[in-house]
Amino acid sequence: MNLSDKIKKLRTENNLTQEQLAEKMQVSRSTISSWETGRSYPDLQMVIEICNYFNVSLDFLLREDEKIVRKLNFGIKQKRMLIGLVVILAVLLINQVVSTTSFQANPKSLEISNINMIRDVSYGGENPDRDWNTTINLDMKSKNVFFKPIGDDLLVFNDDGKLKLQTNWAFSIFNIFDTQRAVQADQSVLIMKNVSNDDITLGFYGDKSNKSIPFHISDINN
Repeated sequence: MNLSDKIKKLRTENNLTQEQLAEKMQVSRSTISSWETGRSYPDLQMVIEICNYFNVSLDFLLREDEKIVRKLNFGIKQKRMLIGLVVILAVLLINQVVSTTSFQANPKSLEISNINMIRDVSYGGENPDRDWNTTINLDMKSKNVFFKPIGDDLLVFNDDGKLKLQTNWAFSIFNIFDTQRAVQADQSVLIMKNVSNDDITLGFYGDKSNKSIPFHISDINN
């Protein structure tokens, strides 16, 4: 006996009309008729409600009806796939929003290399339209696979030749596919004439360890 026959048998044994059962299940009479004739099938949640109402087991109702079992299993797989798709879309949407926002980079998670500093020693800061005489060029790379430095956000702070670097980075789950994760950055700073090249140091802003970063410096217009 298949599911359709069992629903009809349970209804008649309990002296219910199709209208009465439809009211109990909160569906239309035509829906009950379709179930009993096999034109359509109730979903898994409705099958459970039918079991609860007639006080029968799920095994009893579905036994010997392989067609409806396959249909219900397929429906469960579809729901799982839909939930998975919604989760993926939500993650992608969140990633898109977050990736447009920059964060101050953690110095411990940055690799700075190929630092070249060019100092114009002929200029000492007298021109109000020019507030720099030293150009710094370097490569930045993130140790964190989900973050990438932003070259345009590089800042250099100067305190009597003690230079501090600060930059921002952006998060994206797709950065993991970027094997380089390195960017070039340029920034300028004013270093007064009374500060010799030997007195210039370079480090990270906010780095409490005060670790110095090695660099190469050259002069022009001696």
